[in-house]
Amino acid sequence: MQEKMERWKNLCKSFTPDGLANLLRLTAPNFRPMKDYLDNFLKEDEAFDEACQIGVIELPDSQTVIVGVIHVNKELSTRSSKREQYNLAKRILKASSHSAGIFAFHDNEGRFRFSLVTVTYHGSRRRFSTFRRYTFFIDPELPNKTFIQQMQEADFSSFNGILETFSLEAVSNEFYKAFEPKFKALSKAVQGTDDENLKKDFALLFIIRIIFLGFVQKKGWLGNNPKFLQHFLEEYQQTGAIDSFYKEWSNPLFFEALRSPPGCKVAYGHAPFCEETQTALQMAPYLNGELFKRKQGVDDQGCWIPDDLIVDFFDFIFQYNFTVEENDLYDEELELNPEFLGIIFERITNMDQGAVYTPRVEVDLMCRLALVKWLERTTRIDTKDLYHLFFREAGIGEANDEEHQKQGDFSPAEIRLLIEHLEKVAICDPAAGSGAFEVGMLQVLDQVLENLYSRNNTPEDLKANAADSFERKKTIIANSLYGVEVKPWAVWINQLRLWLTLFVDMPDDYRTEQKPLLPNLTFKIRTGDSLVQRIGGKIFTVQDSVNLPPPIKRKITLLKQKKVDFFYNKSNNYQPIEQEELAVFREILDYEILERQKEIQSITASRPKQDILFRVGPEQAELDLSRSVKAQRAELEKEIADLQEQKRILRVARPFIWNIEFAEIFFDRGGFDIIIGNPPYVRQEEIGAPSGELAPGEYKNALLEMVRFDFPDYFKSGGRNPSRRSDLYTYFYIRSLRLLNPKGVHVFICSNSWLDVGYGAWLQEFFLRRAPLYFVIDNHARRSFTRADINTVITVAGAPEMVDENHIIRFVALKKPFEDMVLSENLLEIEQATTTLRDDRFRVFPITAGELLQEGGEVAQELAQQTNSRTVEARIDQIGRYVGDKWGGKYLRAPDIFFTVLEKGKGKLVRLGEIAEVKFGIKTGANDFFYLEPIGPGSRSGLLRVRNGAGWEGEIEEEFLKKVIKSPRECHSIVINPENLKYRIFMCHKSKRELKGTKALEYIEWGEKKKYHNRSTLRSRRRWWDLGKRYPGLYLWPMIHNDRLAVFINTHRVQVDHNLFEIIPRKNNTYIPTLFSVIAVLVRELYGRSNLGEGALKTEGVDIVKFPSIAIPVEHIKHLYDLNIENIFTECGIDPESKIPISKQEPNPLPYRKALDDIVFDILGLTEEERKEVYRAVCQLVWERLSKARSVRGNG
Repeated sequence: MQEKMERWKNLCKSFTPDGLANLLRLTAPNFRPMKDYLDNFLKEDEAFDEACQIGVIELPDSQTVIVGVIHVNKELSTRSSKREQYNLAKRILKASSHSAGIFAFHDNEGRFRFSLVTVTYHGSRRRFSTFRRYTFFIDPELPNKTFIQQMQEADFSSFNGILETFSLEAVSNEFYKAFEPKFKALSKAVQGTDDENLKKDFALLFIIRIIFLGFVQKKGWLGNNPKFLQHFLEEYQQTGAIDSFYKEWSNPLFFEALRSPPGCKVAYGHAPFCEETQTALQMAPYLNGELFKRKQGVDDQGCWIPDDLIVDFFDFIFQYNFTVEENDLYDEELELNPEFLGIIFERITNMDQGAVYTPRVEVDLMCRLALVKWLERTTRIDTKDLYHLFFREAGIGEANDEEHQKQGDFSPAEIRLLIEHLEKVAICDPAAGSGAFEVGMLQVLDQVLENLYSRNNTPEDLKANAADSFERKKTIIANSLYGVEVKPWAVWINQLRLWLTLFVDMPDDYRTEQKPLLPNLTFKIRTGDSLVQRIGGKIFTVQDSVNLPPPIKRKITLLKQKKVDFFYNKSNNYQPIEQEELAVFREILDYEILERQKEIQSITASRPKQDILFRVGPEQAELDLSRSVKAQRAELEKEIADLQEQKRILRVARPFIWNIEFAEIFFDRGGFDIIIGNPPYVRQEEIGAPSGELAPGEYKNALLEMVRFDFPDYFKSGGRNPSRRSDLYTYFYIRSLRLLNPKGVHVFICSNSWLDVGYGAWLQEFFLRRAPLYFVIDNHARRSFTRADINTVITVAGAPEMVDENHIIRFVALKKPFEDMVLSENLLEIEQATTTLRDDRFRVFPITAGELLQEGGEVAQELAQQTNSRTVEARIDQIGRYVGDKWGGKYLRAPDIFFTVLEKGKGKLVRLGEIAEVKFGIKTGANDFFYLEPIGPGSRSGLLRVRNGAGWEGEIEEEFLKKVIKSPRECHSIVINPENLKYRIFMCHKSKRELKGTKALEYIEWGEKKKYHNRSTLRSRRRWWDLGKRYPGLYLWPMIHNDRLAVFINTHRVQVDHNLFEIIPRKNNTYIPTLFSVIAVLVRELYGRSNLGEGALKTEGVDIVKFPSIAIPVEHIKHLYDLNIENIFTECGIDPESKIPISKQEPNPLPYRKALDDIVFDILGLTEEERKEVYRAVCQLVWERLSKARSVRGNG
């Protein structure tokens, strides 16, 4: 291992093609040296003069990776000829049949770019392709730690191993392992305070500043020295000073040199800088932008860091190469780049608080979808053209792919309209974290605006005023990007990401600018709790846009301009602007109070005129006033008191309040155009106030109050309330939907649990009634957050409004990674799907809001809870309250074969409730009284000696003791054998008078002595001991399932406990074969409601009645009744623990299992392969459920 590392180090110091070939022989066992010239792929106008193949890596499954070396005839840098290099690699791959290529572009000074370029083919003829590049840049003058580290651990024996070597996640993981202890040590060593949180903040701020300056020096803007900071520290060490680097050297660098124009002499204290260093500091760029301004509460607390910790951190961080390149979807730099930092900082500070960094591919997709849907809602531009504008087509692998890409066909007027909209769109992330979505939106908007400004038919006046990339990005941040984050450190990192993204495109001549280069972001990314704005007992709500008078509108316009001026450094004090925000909000409150006072005067002053007009007497007039006006007046007075209370509280304290911080958004445009983000995933038992000012219980109550205030007409009526078991992200959904204007769009990536669990029902119903949901997108190929062990979905919705029952919601299951699917042709197919679409790319299941309400609604005749005679009907024309549905299981995670079954079953499958009644078994209300275990014969004929669960033992007449199935575990065969049943149930319908002289009466009297008759579960009955007359059902379905298909035939009609559902065919001599087919397992796994201990699955009656079913004459299956039940894997002939995946196994079902299944399969017309796929899918679903339970138990 050490020898291999040394060889890679030597290659970094002196690159040669032969050196690379020799190293690959050592590293990649399947590397085959094959020299071949590639000069025919070179073009005259490109910067390459020699290209050759040095070999091929042969991999399993006939995959191959070409290795090429190309000489660059000019100086190579991190940014030089990148596009030309990429295009050459594409040409070479397109002309070959290789799966990927590793290319080394090198110059005469030993610098080289080491890139993996992969290709994904689309279409049956491999005609279309999408390329991706992953690159290390190696410079002999730099440490190249990341490259050497990855190559030392590289696995070139498989394609996945190569991908892992060139993986940003793998690189960031390795960096994080080394970075975390350095950060902890630095934090612990901070002097001047015992406050642990302050120590962390101080250390983090120091690291952020040093890393930012690492990028600045990389660009040569600190004394033209790419190692300025290292030399700066070395110069200090030569002075012999002890523990004064931070106070005497860092402070002048941070807070003086970088906060004044180049050329200005500043007082550097007593630090003995050499003349060269003084000149470098004097000519340092005028960065400004708050990063190098003393942070109140952190930099003014007298803290400092000892020298040895700073030296150690410098030694660590400057082992890595810095690159100022931001990654994009198709091109990733594997060095210390801005995205890399976002990932690291999010991990080190946020993981325990439920937040994780959103991967770039998901961010890019969400940003583009949000903008497409918003433009769709706000313009009349053709949807197809919008998708072509924002998403690529699959390429054909040529260098001129970009020229042939469909990018939307727009008229000059449409281009103008698009630019106007995109330059003013207001976007907010309410859980901003370290800025992934702000940066993602910035890059997408910049790219699309550049496209629109550079078109041939773009109006000349627009072209004439088009800004360069740096100024365009700055304008986008100023006009469009907003965020709120509860943690101050995350706000700093968020700002750092935005500054770095700007810095990438900052022209070199800006380094001598006399004005600040970086904008102020104080009013763009705000610190605060997005969910609860509360002082004392007062909740501040998000207010609607009101019809404000012109004077207040002018003040809001002026406030908006002052914020813009502050952003552009035309003013440098944010406190007066904050005071003005507060003053404007108070004026709005005063205006609303005055309007309500006027309304009170109006409704009371108009009464006398009505009296005269209608000749109403004084007594009647007073009566009318009290009846029709009093309540209205009381409500208005209550609102006035509430507004006055808000004014009073704001004199005492000021929390983050949406309407104050973003007055120009809410009172000028009615809310944000787009809300986008990744809310924190915090389980309900862990929810607490971020600031710690409220106890967890109080904070949860405040969240519930917030929901009711945000949508009072919905949540205060009809008994609708969020479940108290809801995770934190569900509250983010409601609040962020409230932040939108009427044409707005909402896009979140978050946990998918609300699609299936009980506490998600209220959120499902909200989307079905009040917020049109467009897409729910799941990815079957790869989880977005592998480290967090969270399964996620992307949701796209419109601003709150009444949802039409015919509105279509599209559930999208992608079968390939996002990066292979985000192509315009795919997304247009998904957008336009009105029937189920399925292929090897994706599955789309479109369904209307009305249909989903029916699927998740309680039917009119609700499942009986107290009286056992009531049944569940599958009548969908009379829907009761919404109880929720398994959207994830049924529409996203369901295997394809499930949809094949539904499609082939059209006209054959019906809901079980249409052909049978479903009812609970007996609910005794006191099992220890009613269930009795026989222990011997009685003292005379007709008596049976029994004992109960409460310790009683005695004799009861056999006529009152009915055989009963208390648990499905007693049933070992399909047909119930009464002789195998352990318990009897006490069933007596007679009165005490009729029972006189019986043992049954003695038993009832014993029960009354034990107070059974006073139990709440029994006292409502006419006779507390009477369970009612029952005729047990023919078929029995257990409530709880494990690994068996446990469905029983109750031919002897024994009584049944409520742990089983009784199914009674509506027609005599009817058999329901789907209950006994593996189709029933497939359905129950998708429709079942909750996972219990040991992986058990619970099914509810409201779901059972919806099971797709078939009825046939009973004669068909009599010969199959008397069979024992095995676990589903044995019955299907599949071994879940085999090394061969379930999906690849050949099912070998038991004869009786096949015979039962073939009855249904034949009716449906399934092919042999489809039948096998049913067996595989069933076993896969059951195994995944049981395995998940074992893994959770093991982790616990």
